[in-house]
Amino acid sequence: MEIEAYIVKRVNLLMNSTDAKIVKRLEGGMSNYTYVVECEGVKYTYRVPGKYAERFVDRNEEWDNIQKVEKLDVNNKTEYVELRTGEKLALYVEGTIMSNTDVVSYNEMSAKALKKLHESDLQFKDYNAFERLDNYEKYCKDLGFQHPQEYIDLRNRLDAMRDTYKDVKHVPCHCDYQPTNLVIDGDKLYILDWEFAGMNDPYYDIACYGNAGFDKALSLLETYLGHKPTSEELKRLHFHRAFQCLQWYNVAMFKEMIGLSKDLNMDFTAVAQMFYGFAKDLIEAYDNL
Repeated sequence: MEIEAYIVKRVNLLMNSTDAKIVKRLEGGMSNYTYVVECEGVKYTYRVPGKYAERFVDRNEEWDNIQKVEKLDVNNKTEYVELRTGEKLALYVEGTIMSNTDVVSYNEMSAKALKKLHESDLQFKDYNAFERLDNYEKYCKDLGFQHPQEYIDLRNRLDAMRDTYKDVKHVPCHCDYQPTNLVIDGDKLYILDWEFAGMNDPYYDIACYGNAGFDKALSLLETYLGHKPTSEELKRLHFHRAFQCLQWYNVAMFKEMIGLSKDLNMDFTAVAQMFYGFAKDLIEAYDNL
């Protein structure tokens, strides 16, 4: 059964209807299939995780995160999560995806939303960044991939820098706070997709803005802090963004190793090399700050 027919069938079953129809597929994400579906006059999103997505996301944690964040009123309403498969039905937010805008023009709104999360009393599991990166590397190695020496050198540099930030207070974070996961609806900002939420350094969320260009993360940092960042504050941001780029490197190489380059017509080796290049540049910039 084709993915669109499958999604229509699932939504009809969940909503006890025969009216569901596909509106469009949403862009974003490197392998998930997320569609807008209309049923009985209401629009929903239905997500079908991509191949081996379960390696990277604990669906029980995701569901726990979704329930905890409800009281902040920053997420769209989730109607159903299938914990075994990761399929999810949620209300569709009619609005503008942040990545389709002049991102920096919404810095005040974005910083306010982040502070609402970071200053809340929510308690997630710790993000465990370096343990997570170890796992991502292992997934690639288990498929026969050998990390090149230049990658190992960068990883060693990050490991050496890690102690500098070991005493930073961890707060509730989204941990994938990139503009593709933000939707503007009038004067409200929705933060979507809480799979990776955890207790973390708040700078980690700001660094995620780097997926739209590191200049966007730098701009958001200044708005968030309310002053021009110091050299140490800039270093902290560079550290987290370099770390994220090594994470994305491994995710991309894993997708290459399981054949998704062919399946999705996307060169994941090139994606991995792009993120390696970003990480290298960020660490060099860190050393010069």
